[in-house]
Amino acid sequence: MKHLKYEETQSMYWFTLLFVTVTIFIIAATYFQWGSNPISSWLFALPLIVINILPILAFYNMKIVIDSEVASVKFGIGWLHRKIPIQDLDLSTAEIVHLPWYAGVGYRINNRGTFFNTKPGPALLIKTKNRNTEFFVGTKNGAQMIATLKELQRNSA
Repeated sequence: MKHLKYEETQSMYWFTLLFVTVTIFIIAATYFQWGSNPISSWLFALPLIVINILPILAFYNMKIVIDSEVASVKFGIGWLHRKIPIQDLDLSTAEIVHLPWYAGVGYRINNRGTFFNTKPGPALLIKTKNRNTEFFVGTKNGAQMIATLKELQRNSA
C-alpha cells in the first residue's frame, strides 16, 4: 500500500498568465473585430485559442511526489511525467546542482539528463542504478528529499 512521504507543488503562474493573456486577446480581437485586417471568423480564432490552451494544461504547475514505492514528477495534467521506483534510485549519486538561468524551464534535456524545472536555481539529480535514466527535478528541498528517499530505501530493504 502506498503512503505519501513527500509532496511539493511548484506553480508556473507567469507561464499560465502569459498564455491566458494571449488567449483573452485573441477572443477580444475576434469578438470586437480589432485591427485593419481582423480575424474574420470564430473558425479561424478557435484553433488559435486551442493552441494557447494546450500549453496551459501541459505546464501550469509541476508536482513532485514521493510515496513508499515511487518517486514521481509531472507537469500540469500529466502529459509529461516521470515515475521511478524508489529501489531503482542510486542514492550514492544524489547531488544538489545549480541550474543557471540559461538552462531554461520546463521539460529540458541537457548533458546530465532530462530535467523538470520551473525556475533557475537548485535542483536534485539522482541517477538510477542501471544508469539509463535519472530523477532530475528543480527544487529547493533537495536535502529533505534525499533524506526521505534514504529512509524509504532503508525501511524497504
